[in-house]
Amino acid sequence: MPVQPSQERLGQSRDEAAARTWTDAESDASFEVLGDKLIDATRRFLRSNRRERIQTKLYTVNGRELGPAQIDAFEAVAREGEIHMTRLAAQLGLDPSTVTRAVNPLVELQLIERYTDPTNRRYVLLRCTPAGRETITRVLEERRNVMRETLIPMHPERRLLLVELLEEYTTLFENTRAATES
Repeated sequence: MPVQPSQERLGQSRDEAAARTWTDAESDASFEVLGDKLIDATRRFLRSNRRERIQTKLYTVNGRELGPAQIDAFEAVAREGEIHMTRLAAQLGLDPSTVTRAVNPLVELQLIERYTDPTNRRYVLLRCTPAGRETITRVLEERRNVMRETLIPMHPERRLLLVELLEEYTTLFENTRAATES
């Protein structure tokens, strides 16, 4: 039977946890407890009615809800000002045909425009329309307001820690997946 890490160790502050030495058995056992807790927390977040309502509210434009790939593409085009489709695909880590499918509704909604690069007609350029700039500004502002409202009770240092840990976890997850899929 695995050695369970004590609740005290699981609830330690960052400094206390860093100062303690975990046995191999405790470290191994912690994956069972912490892994389940992380999966449960992620599942609760993804299934949250509030998250779904906010996402629908934030990402519905002219009666059409945009998906994650569309929002990612929209944000990247807005950030860049003007971008080649191939560069956008590389930035998003998506296949060019997937990016084309993500961009099509944005063009239909007149949020971005697609046109041939005048310096090299083999390339397609994208840029936000005035309506697109207005829309993405609203989306980003409202999303920041949701984050502010949600995280305001949390101490500022813990907010930063949350971001650092999510970034670290995502990087580790992606690197581990890439290594096992190679």
